[in-house]
Amino acid sequence: MSKPTREEIYDKICELLKPYNPKNRPIEMSSGIMSDLEVDSVAVFDLVMGLEDHYDISIPMEMVSDIKTVGELTTAITELTSK
Repeated sequence: MSKPTREEIYDKICELLKPYNPKNRPIEMSSGIMSDLEVDSVAVFDLVMGLEDHYDISIPMEMVSDIKTVGELTTAITELTSK
């Protein structure tokens, strides 16, 4: 499997965030996952599991707790998929 591009990862994150964004707020790289999009911690866990399954990676919990924005999550997934 070829390594996904940053853009592909961002698109996948946006796709996985849709069910947790009932107010249809715009999802930007700078969007705070919990603050701007109002995604709760359980939904963040579901999102992380979905990304782990899709990319066949493991995201360390300490990394998850440091991620605040969609851009930070995109960067983390990009780094993990390039190993």
